[in-house]
Amino acid sequence: MAQADRAQVKPDLEAYGQGEYLQYTLRYGSVSAGEAVLQVDDKTEIIGGRPHNRIVISGRSFAFFDAFYRVRDHYETYVDQKTLLPSIFIRNVSEGSYQKKEYYLFNQARQVVKSGDKEIAVGPQTHDLVSAFYYLRCIDFSKAKVGTFVPIEAFFDEEKFPLGITYMGVVNVTTGLGTFRCRYFKPKLVEGRIFTNQSDMSIYVTDDDNQLPIRIESFVYLGYVRADLKKFKGLRHPLTSKITKK
Repeated sequence: MAQADRAQVKPDLEAYGQGEYLQYTLRYGSVSAGEAVLQVDDKTEIIGGRPHNRIVISGRSFAFFDAFYRVRDHYETYVDQKTLLPSIFIRNVSEGSYQKKEYYLFNQARQVVKSGDKEIAVGPQTHDLVSAFYYLRCIDFSKAKVGTFVPIEAFFDEEKFPLGITYMGVVNVTTGLGTFRCRYFKPKLVEGRIFTNQSDMSIYVTDDDNQLPIRIESFVYLGYVRADLKKFKGLRHPLTSKITKK
């Protein structure tokens, strides 16, 4: 895979399927402070006559941590099963004093996003935050060269953002589930919102056809945050990248 133009990047790997359930432990520094769940519904939703997958990401801080920084986040996307592009995106987040609600309707054919009474023009193949994550899982990096960058267009906070991800190579990652051979990525982020610069996050996914996120590390204004996979079920492919048992 060479450096990729966004219009040419297409999903070529069925990395996930309906019923996939992933649970993560969230740590702020050395403190286990919360959990997150990423789940693909096990039934199909029909939107505009086309089959869609409903994908939900939820996160919450544990009760003892609420006094320091209370988190209750909910993200939801409805992704076209054929194109992997979103039709509906819902965001309802509460993080400390920050509150945000969003509801977007994507019209990929007309290249617009509707937010309330407004229509905002976007480019082709525009994603929300959740659909972008799952779309990139379906790009086959098994033969990618280190340094390969895959761009992607995203829409959130009623703005368009050019994002993307750089492939950094293969490393071993050890968690409570064991040691895994992982593909390592550095996403291109939006500076000044949550992250202090564009290289504040690292993502490690299994070096197999699941491209299953094992660990996500980031530096945010709150400090160092790490999400480690704790529990999973409903994987589409065998987990061949696991090196050692728990």
